[in-house]
Amino acid sequence: MTIWNNLPFINKKVRPLSNKLALLLAMAFISNTIILLFIWFIRDDEFLKVFEIVQLGSFLLYAILIYTFVARIHMLSIKAYGIFPLSKTHQKYEKTGLSESFSLELKNKLAHLMDSEKLYLRHELRLDDIAELLDISRHHASQVINENFNLNFYDFVNAYRIEEAKAKLCAGFENSSESISDIAYQCGFNNRVSFYKAFKKITHTTPTEFMMRAA
Repeated sequence: MTIWNNLPFINKKVRPLSNKLALLLAMAFISNTIILLFIWFIRDDEFLKVFEIVQLGSFLLYAILIYTFVARIHMLSIKAYGIFPLSKTHQKYEKTGLSESFSLELKNKLAHLMDSEKLYLRHELRLDDIAELLDISRHHASQVINENFNLNFYDFVNAYRIEEAKAKLCAGFENSSESISDIAYQCGFNNRVSFYKAFKKITHTTPTEFMMRAA
């Protein structure tokens, strides 16, 4: 058993490879030692020239083996335990002081507010309004949305608005004078253009096409 088997991040899948690489490293080290001892007892100028070349190659091989060993163990450990580098979003907010647990708590609170009070129906809803309701800074409000929903503020709000619009489109118009523009306004959009753009971005179809398919 090698020392690597005692490390907590080396699991059963990683150990066979770690043992093989450790053996190669040991062999390279032993061969280096033998050559050094041999030269120590047999000192010959001509032989020293050959030795320098052999020794250089040996050290290069030794360095490559060490790098391979460490890199492979690191990658296999990452795959085994799902340990991946921080995403760009997490790196962006790494030093904001907002803990992961508190961020999750705020996410749940925000989702509840969006569902129960339908904040997205407000035409002039701003990020500052969200921050005020959650009693946090504007920057932290943006962080909560980015980290937990993987969306920016506008896409986050529009996602709720489009879901509301889809439900209304499926239900049909309340009267003959009602139009898609009316539904867009009822769902929080200020104009038809922004509604169509958001609808197409999220559903990959137009409101008219969606209505035809839902009919």
